[in-house]
This record gives sequence, structure tokens and C-alpha cells, in this order.
Amino acid sequence: MKLCSRAGTTITLQQLLPDLQVFGDGELQVGVCHSQPSRIKPGDLFVLLHPPGPRRDAAIEQAVGRGCAAILSEDVLPGLSVPVICVSDVRTAYGRICHALHGFPTQKLGVIGVTGMYGKTTTSCLVARILVQAGYSVGMLTSLGYFEGEESTFPVETTPPPDELAARLARMADNECTHAVVEVSAKAIKQRYTAGLEFDTVVFLNDEAEGASSHDARCRWFSLVDNLRPEGLAIFNADDSRCRAALAETDHPALTVGIHAAAEIKAREIHRHLGEETFYICVGDDTFPVRTKMFGRHHVRNCLAAVAVGLTYHVPMEVIVQAIESVDQIPGRLQPVLGGQPFSVFVDAAETSTSLAAVLEAVVPQVQGRVICVASLPRNPRQELGKWLELIDAHCGLGVITLANPGREDPAILSPLAYESMKSPRRIVIPDRTEAIGWALTEAREGDCVLVIGNGHRRWRPLKENDLEVDDFQFIRQWLEQEFPHVT
Repeated sequence: MKLCSRAGTTITLQQLLPDLQVFGDGELQVGVCHSQPSRIKPGDLFVLLHPPGPRRDAAIEQAVGRGCAAILSEDVLPGLSVPVICVSDVRTAYGRICHALHGFPTQKLGVIGVTGMYGKTTTSCLVARILVQAGYSVGMLTSLGYFEGEESTFPVETTPPPDELAARLARMADNECTHAVVEVSAKAIKQRYTAGLEFDTVVFLNDEAEGASSHDARCRWFSLVDNLRPEGLAIFNADDSRCRAALAETDHPALTVGIHAAAEIKAREIHRHLGEETFYICVGDDTFPVRTKMFGRHHVRNCLAAVAVGLTYHVPMEVIVQAIESVDQIPGRLQPVLGGQPFSVFVDAAETSTSLAAVLEAVVPQVQGRVICVASLPRNPRQELGKWLELIDAHCGLGVITLANPGREDPAILSPLAYESMKSPRRIVIPDRTEAIGWALTEAREGDCVLVIGNGHRRWRPLKENDLEVDDFQFIRQWLEQEFPHVT
């Protein structure tokens, strides 16, 4: 079987996947592959990702009925009217095929991957700003949006699946981008979305996951080292114990950044308050002062990772510092909401106990009054809810537990918390997010800080107006404009 790429080149499947076995007629040419049977057109290759069961049987039947040329599978699948191509790892094979069909776009781009439990979006934005400031043309694939050099689109997933990932990188190359910054999510690593993608540089931010073994952690995040080109560079946060462990095991060139641990690029904190951070970046014997409106120790580490990437591409430190200082805010990442109110308001996307702890560490010491925290449930409530509530109770004057998307979630999921919270004088449950945020803003007094976490930039539907979509920042700003109409 031959793959006919959109670039006009041909490659045999055997060259790309040496371990394959073909059952049926292998003298075929395909130019398109899909893992969704509803997208199959006559002559396409269908990639079977479904586990055994009725849904898989239905998917096979639909793909064959729609005229697929062959099926890529980990199983032989006897009795079908189309050839079956068997591989040991269908997800990895799928990614490689997608990149081959798009002419191996990462061979034409400098690709930077950013991964970790939290900080990926901010670091990706900082890296992109540094490269743009240095005169490069940069494409981006992040949870905030996909930019291919000409147009931006709002993403369904942080990291797009293999076929879309390869297609978007190919469009970046067509649009004469020189670099691509790719935010790599845990889902993308687990489902091997990045198979076939080659990175120049990969940034590993953190993986201090409670309850996960060091081995499991390396399998999840640090497997991206395998996607590095032979000369590719891995950048590790030396303050993170699992990053240090992974560093000791990698054979690739590596660079370390950190605040507390020994590292090649370090930071020394000078001053922090709500809305500003001042620190030194230390590279070798040189020291560079930085003043940024984004704040928190986690943000300093994000800046260090971005600095390391900039230096990898020989960007002068003066340009790097200027780029970092020019980033005033990033949507949903400790984003301030200003409306003339006598208290501060921040929106953040924290949805794990680790990211929430980082946000609270940045905010709480700087607040003279109370921290009033409006929080939806963590991403994995079964594993994280106890720690999540413990952090809110320990560090916040008031905690308001609410739904992330009231128009689409069942308020009953908060019922156990509502009963439990009756015992706590500093925590209440208000399922409707509009009411929860409004209550917190009304309760706030001069010197307080309202921290709205869980959604960040993501849009949600109110409980009573579920045909409307808003985000936390937009809703809060409109509320403040109504409450403080004469303040400019």
C-alpha cells in the first residue's frame, strides 16, 4: 500500500511502519485517513481505534459501507471485504500516517512542545511572544486558540488529534511560519496524538502529581522525549522532583531552569504584589531584571522556561526580557478584572489541587483583607476533591462552591457538598455560577480579593439563560460595570 501525500510525494506504508502485516489486497493507494467512520469517503483508509465491542462492530460496518479502501487495526478482523493492515500500536501508526500524508510538516518548522500539569498555556504564549519579538513567524496550538499564520480558531481540544494536528502544522508551513508552539495535554500524550511529530525543543514544566508513582509520571509526561529530533533539546524545571528524575534518565541535550534548585538558568525574586512581579533572571554570570504585570512564583518559572527556549534559538536576552515584560495578561491565567471596585478580582483556570495551590500561594500573601474563592469542582473530583476543599478552607476567608457550566450540568452533583458545607461557617454551595459570582462580588469589601477559579477562558451557560454563553471575565466585567457605572 502506498500513501499519496498532499505534497505530491509517495511513500510505501511498509517504509513508514516496518512491523505491519497486510491481510488482503495490498496494492492500494490512499491519500486520506480518518478514525471517525462518519467521515470516511470512498478510497479512504479507516483507522480503527475502538475497543472490542458493539460500537467497534458498528464502526467497521459503517466505514466499509461508506467505501473505505482498507482498515488499519491491531487485530486481524477476518471476513471483511476490504484489506486489513495490522500493526502493533494503531494510535502511533495513525499519527505517523497523518504526518506522512501531509508531507511531514514538522521537517519544515522549528517545533516547540510545552507540557506539564499546569503553566502550559502561559509558557506557550510567552515562548511565542519571544520568537515573534525576535522576528520569527510563529504558529500556535494552545487551549486559547489555534493560529496557523493567517487565521485563528477556537479549539475543541488543547492539542488537536493526529489528523487535525498534522493538517494544521502543514498549513503553518504553507503560510511560511518558521516555528510552531504546541501545547501538549495529558490526553494528547495518553492517546499518542503527537506520534509522528518531531520536536526541536520540549519544555517539561512540572509533574508533582499526588498519588502517582514516579514511573507512571514519566510514562505520562516525559515520554515526549521520544519525539525529540536526535539533536533536539529538553528543558526541565529543576525545582520539580520528577523533572529532575527524568533529566537523569534522558540521553538528549538538556537545559535546566529553577528558582530554588541548582539550574543553568535561575531566577531571584525581588518583589511581588497583586498585579506585578519583579525578579532577576540569572544566566551564567549575567543578571537581567524583569518587571511583569503577571505574578506568582509559578509565573516566574514559566518565564524561565520561555527564556530557555529563546536562548535555544539564539534570541538576545534584551529581546527576551522585552517580550516577557510586554505580556500584560493571558486570558484566564490570574487575569485581573478591573472595574473601579475597591477590591481585587482575578480569574484563573486552575482545575487541579496542584494548580490551585500555586495560585493561592501567589495571591493570599498579597491580600490585606479576605480571599473569597468561587470554585467549581476539580477536574478529577473523585481523586482531588478532598485536597481541593482543604486548600480552600485553609487559605480563603470564604469559599463558594458552584458549577462550572450550570446550563449543562446537573446541580445534584453538589448536593453532598451542600450538606457537608452546612457544618463550615466559611464555605457555602451555590450551584448557579452567575449567582455564586454575584454573591461573592457583593460580599467583597475594600482590601478583599475575589478569586474565581475553574473555568479560566472557557465559556459556560447560565442556569436560567442556557441559550447564552459567557466566560468568567466577561460576566464579572459586566457585573462591575453595572455596580460601578460612573467609574472609568
